[in-house]
Amino acid sequence: MEKLTISNLNGYYLPIAPWTGRLILPQTQQRRQDGGVFIEIQNAPASQAHLKGQQVWLTWHRDSIHQPWLAKATRDLRFDQITRDSQAKGNIHPVRLDGWQRVSPLESLAGARTEDEMQVELDVVSVDREAESWIIRINDEPIQIEGIARGFVQFVAPVGGKDYRVRHYDRTSRRFEGAEEIVSLPASGTLNPKFNLEQSSIVNIEKLPLNANGWYIYGARGRDGKFMVQALEPAEILRLPPEQMVIGREETQNYVDRDKWKQMPLHQVNSTLVDNNGQVVPPTQRTVSLLERRTRELWQRGDEALVLHTFGWRGGSRANKMPIVTGHFSFGFAKLLPDEFTGALRFRLIYRQVYAHSPLSIVSGAQSWHCYMGSLQRGWMYTIPVSDVLVRMPELVAYKMGSYTFNPLNLIKRELAYMETRYRSGDGNGASVVTPSTSCVRDSNQALFGAIRKFRDQVVNDPTVSAWLVANPNDYHARRFAGLRSLLERVENNVLFPMGYVPRSWRGENDRVAVQDRDRFNGLGNVLEALRTWRTMLPRRAERSLLAVFREHGATMIDYQSAMLGGEVPGIVPLPPGVIL
Repeated sequence: MEKLTISNLNGYYLPIAPWTGRLILPQTQQRRQDGGVFIEIQNAPASQAHLKGQQVWLTWHRDSIHQPWLAKATRDLRFDQITRDSQAKGNIHPVRLDGWQRVSPLESLAGARTEDEMQVELDVVSVDREAESWIIRINDEPIQIEGIARGFVQFVAPVGGKDYRVRHYDRTSRRFEGAEEIVSLPASGTLNPKFNLEQSSIVNIEKLPLNANGWYIYGARGRDGKFMVQALEPAEILRLPPEQMVIGREETQNYVDRDKWKQMPLHQVNSTLVDNNGQVVPPTQRTVSLLERRTRELWQRGDEALVLHTFGWRGGSRANKMPIVTGHFSFGFAKLLPDEFTGALRFRLIYRQVYAHSPLSIVSGAQSWHCYMGSLQRGWMYTIPVSDVLVRMPELVAYKMGSYTFNPLNLIKRELAYMETRYRSGDGNGASVVTPSTSCVRDSNQALFGAIRKFRDQVVNDPTVSAWLVANPNDYHARRFAGLRSLLERVENNVLFPMGYVPRSWRGENDRVAVQDRDRFNGLGNVLEALRTWRTMLPRRAERSLLAVFREHGATMIDYQSAMLGGEVPGIVPLPPGVIL
């Protein structure tokens, strides 16, 4: 792999994040007892600039939110027949880890692909010098990214091969009046080996509607000095204010249950403010100023939202025919922050993808929007319809009850990270396999159940919390806490266990996921178990059921829908995810 560098980047490019780097799997004789891995530092804050270009150790901080599950997720890894059968179908598995004992969560991430090509952003807590080595310790799981730097450009015209002339955004004039440059997009047009279809496209990208408001380009300078683009992200996605609005409980219910997948925006983004609690306003009076005002009132800088991510599939003459479009579901988290180029508020979305092994080597774990959706090699935005619903409600904001503090979203992140790690290692055989009874959507919701269970065991039953609630029944946090308990009970009863039955495979610490149940993947008993949690079997049903509960509890939402962003891919049309019941 060619070594990437950020030297000679001009002022039109910014680092993707303060701390980023390339994970490197240690040799067996180099392994650490704490499960750490090497990382080649590609971006670092000015105070630690001496580490750029160096290979240092990466491990967890002792106070990481993920410490409770790290030892439990450390597994011996040995491929079996299920893994070999999956490999024969073209799926990529962690071959470098086969035969290793006690594979740690960081090792399963660094060794997920056949080469050390995983680039990540780090949530660094401390940087320490120990003997001859530097050790970086992190709080949250590494976030998968593409590239080292990013720019903000409009595409002007192709100049041959996979090169394009682009024009940069000028932060003074606030227009695309900056320098012009020729960039290369070498992975554009990558073929999906399973479907013989382009995974990405830049064909006529300069002529399509999204180009008017620009693209973020992610990558790094090549040896010839040309910026090599690895991923794209349209400025239209995740920006405020939305383009349209739905107001009031009745309209919100109709939108969630009936309307949101009716029209899929081809080559553009539809953004909808779902003002669930707003006073009903006739459509003729829903002005731009009203939309902007309600957006400012409902969403402020620093707000963090739970994300429900769902995608459909593709039809048309070049698509594979399917009896029902299942699609995909996952959770994510989005934070409202100022954009580094424009200064305008924009969401930064990190998916927490519980993802089975695939031919594209999409790795289960935390992934930035541009990596999961916009990667020219693996991204999904180019050929399928996608919905990201950002959900915010008071019950999901951090709590302070006397000396006790906790954040419900962190509980969900923790359980999702545990599930993601299990998918990477296969709980021991290196394979996560989707079957009629196990899937990414079901196991994402199993992680949600795990968070609810931990909430009851560790928060509700904590003596400090109980005493504080008794002493402060009318406090704002106490009222929110009661609402949170009610919300989570509703999620359990209406979404996870609509038949009042907790599957055997979800009970206790020996819960089974798509990576287990080696000999009976498609057994009738497993299918019947799954049917008892039927609202978590299909992505669109899970999305609809969860949004219905959030709506009933007064959530405000923003829905970003898109279909086939980027360049043209002939012969396909977007299909919404299907739902049976």
